[in-house]
Amino acid sequence: MPSISDILKGKATRDEARTAELRAERENLSLMRDGALEEITTKPDRYRQYLTLQADNIRCSVGNVALTMVQLPEATRIGTTDFWHDRGRYVLDEAMNNGAKVYVPPRDPKRRGYFMGNYYDVSQTSGKPLQEPEALTDKSPRMMAALTALMEQSPVALAEDKEISSPAFYNEADYTIYINPDQKPSAVFAALATEIAYARAHERGYNKGFKRELYKLDAESVGYMVCRRFGVECSTPDARFVAALYDGYPAVNRGEALEQVRGTARKIGDGLDQSLNPRQQERTNPRRYGRR
Repeated sequence: MPSISDILKGKATRDEARTAELRAERENLSLMRDGALEEITTKPDRYRQYLTLQADNIRCSVGNVALTMVQLPEATRIGTTDFWHDRGRYVLDEAMNNGAKVYVPPRDPKRRGYFMGNYYDVSQTSGKPLQEPEALTDKSPRMMAALTALMEQSPVALAEDKEISSPAFYNEADYTIYINPDQKPSAVFAALATEIAYARAHERGYNKGFKRELYKLDAESVGYMVCRRFGVECSTPDARFVAALYDGYPAVNRGEALEQVRGTARKIGDGLDQSLNPRQQERTNPRRYGRR
């Protein structure tokens, strides 16, 4: 019969082994995330795939979206079990062990750090149909309200100019976004979302390193994510030069840069939501998305 001392020593040994195992799992997950971020910012097709998945899951962190792409290549809508429960869906029993390993915050808000958790794709769940937002088209009665709300997200002045060839254009010389009112509303919406991203990046001249060509992919990515969130027709950004744009960036900086783009797109989109759906704001629990 083992003594109490033997039992305590055995438990300590098992605890140490489990701690070492968890540490190794976290390190492997971090390496997987870093590899995915490098691939996303090197290969144009992977960048476009990432951008669509991020746009459809705007509250999920860049790192967790990157991890999901590697582990669930066909994923479209993703979240934790809590996230799906909030939407009246549950993860299928056979899928419980086949989720994407990601980082999630602790259930106790007083605790710090992130733990390993799981994301599941909508295809791994069952339950109520997802409530998709109404698409904004030129014939949609909400389009003009959405355009009005989008204009409120501009950090600079707006002005009318029927002579410009594009539906909207940010002029960094006078800190003004010019809009051609003769263009169709959906085209103005898509262009305006992109030009607002340019204006925010310029920071009214405080960003001395601002050059429109350097921010082209970021601004178009913001515009694409905002448009996709509200069902407005918009082309995928030209990502041919993504590798050159991120050349020399360590993985952590690649993630931070993508997070800035996501953050801008989310802020603009959330501002629209607050104007269009003032009584339907989502009370989000960070754990449901595993932000990191």
